[in-house]
Amino acid sequence: MRLVPVNCLKGGEIIAKTVIDENGSRLLAKNTSFKSYYKKKLQARGIDRIYIADKLSEGIEIKDVISEKTRLRTINLVKDTLSIFKATQQIDVTQLKTSVIQIVDDILSNKEILYDMVDIKSKDDYTYGHSVNVAVLCVMLGRKIGAEKSYLKKLALGGLLHDFGKILVPDEILNKPDKLSKDEFDIIKQHPSHGYQIFKDHPLLTPISKVMILMHHEKVNGEGYPLGITKNQIHEGARICSVCDVFDAMTSKRAYRNEYTIVNTLNEMERMTKDHLDEDLFKTFRGMICYYPVGTTVLLSNDTIAIVEQNKIGSIDRPTVRVIYDLKNNEEIFRRVDLSATKELKVERELISEEYMNNPSILRAMRP
Repeated sequence: MRLVPVNCLKGGEIIAKTVIDENGSRLLAKNTSFKSYYKKKLQARGIDRIYIADKLSEGIEIKDVISEKTRLRTINLVKDTLSIFKATQQIDVTQLKTSVIQIVDDILSNKEILYDMVDIKSKDDYTYGHSVNVAVLCVMLGRKIGAEKSYLKKLALGGLLHDFGKILVPDEILNKPDKLSKDEFDIIKQHPSHGYQIFKDHPLLTPISKVMILMHHEKVNGEGYPLGITKNQIHEGARICSVCDVFDAMTSKRAYRNEYTIVNTLNEMERMTKDHLDEDLFKTFRGMICYYPVGTTVLLSNDTIAIVEQNKIGSIDRPTVRVIYDLKNNEEIFRRVDLSATKELKVERELISEEYMNNPSILRAMRP
């Protein structure tokens, strides 16, 4: 399978990975045929790429770190928990704790700790999908630093609920497509405190999960919010959550901006270790994030186009690729190259959607 721009699809392609809508339901199901009229449905939701299966990408498989069943169930539980609280002011996290166990078990069942996929979610799915992604990343990072299973469960629940306080922030501020005013941003900055107040006396949340909710926007230099405390005062769980929150936020499309590439996100996050993020935790985090996830299409340094086939721990910026097109000679080729085994060739960057549409040779290379 491979990741392709929706604009390039003509209809009849096989959908290789389920696409989830803003309500946590299957918008497009895996192994079904893409219809041309799906384009508007996807574009209206800010989804401009999906995974398809075809001969060109045959044998390329993408494995999520948690199962589709676990992801869908957890998204829906987060949504239901928010809805019930909004209607009744009541909180029940019993089922969420069950999902937390499944998330942890799914991640522990993987031999390698690599985040090696592009999460396809709508711009309106940010709250639910973001919560699950942060929980998953917190568990992965926790495992990477050697945390025990009991601690991983606390990280997962804190990650799921870290932004719960945003339920008390007006939608017109949360979803504003323009820059927030100072007063509006001051309201946004209250959400960690709101979330903590909601859960501070809840018997099913441990202090670690609660402090993740309260402190995930603190900065190591003391200029974060709501407490304005420095690194040594910020609980490790909150520092883990902060790293994971920033990464998923930057790589997600929002109403007011497009997503950043993984490489640009990681480079920006490295700069943020000077004043915002825990440097040691970020270094560990960076080592588990694949720069070019399997199924993405990249430009190599010799002006050839390739699909990423495999990533390996220790060489996450130098994947094994399937070369499919030579731009210099305008000809299709087929060659497998392990970039970790050569210093002469490297990935320049991931192709962006506009390049497919503006370059006939790329379109030709990427035809189903």
